[in-house]
Amino acid sequence: MIKKVMILILAVLMIFPLFASCVKDDGNKPGGGTGETDTSPVSGFETSGQEEAERDAITAYVKDVAENVDFAGKVFTFIGKDEEPGNFPKKEQETGIIEEDAVYFRQRDVEEYFGIDIEYVRTENGEITADQVINEVTAGGTSYDLVCGSIQTTGQMLLNSSVIRQVDDLDYVDLDREWWVPALREDYSIGGRLFFLTGPIVVHNYEDTTCILFNKKVTEMFGISDGDIYRTVKEGKWTIDEMIRTASAIPENPDGTGTWRYVDPAGYAWIFAAGLKITQFDENGEPTVADALPIEISNLSDKLCPIFSDKSQTAGTNYKLEETAESVYGVESLDELFIDNKALFKFGYTYSAMDLRKYDVSFGIIPMPKATESQKDYCSYARMGMDSAVYIPRTVGNITMTDAITEALGALSRIYVKEAYYEKLLKGQSVFDLESREMIDIIMRTKVYDLIALYSGADYNQMGSFLQNLDDSFKIDNSNLTSGYKSNAKLCNFNAKQLVKAVNKIEG
Repeated sequence: MIKKVMILILAVLMIFPLFASCVKDDGNKPGGGTGETDTSPVSGFETSGQEEAERDAITAYVKDVAENVDFAGKVFTFIGKDEEPGNFPKKEQETGIIEEDAVYFRQRDVEEYFGIDIEYVRTENGEITADQVINEVTAGGTSYDLVCGSIQTTGQMLLNSSVIRQVDDLDYVDLDREWWVPALREDYSIGGRLFFLTGPIVVHNYEDTTCILFNKKVTEMFGISDGDIYRTVKEGKWTIDEMIRTASAIPENPDGTGTWRYVDPAGYAWIFAAGLKITQFDENGEPTVADALPIEISNLSDKLCPIFSDKSQTAGTNYKLEETAESVYGVESLDELFIDNKALFKFGYTYSAMDLRKYDVSFGIIPMPKATESQKDYCSYARMGMDSAVYIPRTVGNITMTDAITEALGALSRIYVKEAYYEKLLKGQSVFDLESREMIDIIMRTKVYDLIALYSGADYNQMGSFLQNLDDSFKIDNSNLTSGYKSNAKLCNFNAKQLVKAVNKIEG
């Protein structure tokens, strides 16, 4: 009943997600609140009337939730890795560092609106986070209200230990709101049940997405038009073939003294860029992979592997030969080649733009190319190894409080975290031109989510044999792609069944 009333407040803001080969996000700008607390937007931003209205509506929504509950004087315990800047404020006051202040403002508002205190349990890494929660829940303890950590590490450990609860059946968390990833129920459910929540509530939501960076000094040197690249993207014609054609303006570099067309090539991310998914779901909604190698993946590998494994075109390393950037190229990192204007295209994630902005290198950012022009959208993979989520322990002491506070944190992240990370850092400080800002909107609008890293056959924090075989087939060698896929698919599907067994132990 509460949700039905609240829906009226933000009806104008509702997003109707479109599901095609990729999942669309809305990409709208966030705002800040207008309550008794100073919820002005992050420093350095001018806001339009529409953005002010959005901030007001979100703040009103959160206050409405707070007015329907009574948690005054209670302590809400949030556990996770103490990363920089992470989901926990570094200081209990403004610091002038926008990413830190964004998290501080969010937590400050929640504490004021609900009359609670948020207590932070900070751990060294995701495995320690999971171990502490597993030990607590297994012993019947109720110390933790909300957990944050990488899906591939923390999430996988918690799920396999059956210590977290379902999150798509809560009264306050509303997955149709724009602060939750629209793809969650479609791509992250297991047996029709969802255990992960992600969106701007976790800062990695803006750092984990695949993209391509191109070096503007190199385009100038070889007569490649930056404007043509951007225009091709906006016209929907940025394809693998177009990328290859553009790169062909640079001569091959067999002796390594010239310029490379590509550096640090992506691996299995090309599968998602082509609008494909690895995980399938059976009639019961349980994850699985195809027993035989899909022809689309085989064809994609046949096109790209000869390019990315050719050192006259691509600067990359072969871990099977124990190659390192130092041993092959005389640099500590392959990024140095791009920074030193010795490579046209660099493959990476959106955080790469933030990192490279620290150096004296001029670059543009564009989405991964489509497989063909007929592909509906550009598709950018949200890498599960980086992508984080929040989880609710199965033995949480006050589920109503956790439910309401989690929704409030998600909503206020729409105001503060998105503005700081997406608008100010990613679109503001990490790129040089307005065209790249448009490209970032395209990239973030079409993120692809896939559960595959949870059952690829890896120990925590590792890729797993199934994904490793696919990764190798795009940038090292694809001679055993078919045989490797078949044998690894058996292990992958066995692991998926074990994951389902763990999920089935969780009471719904």
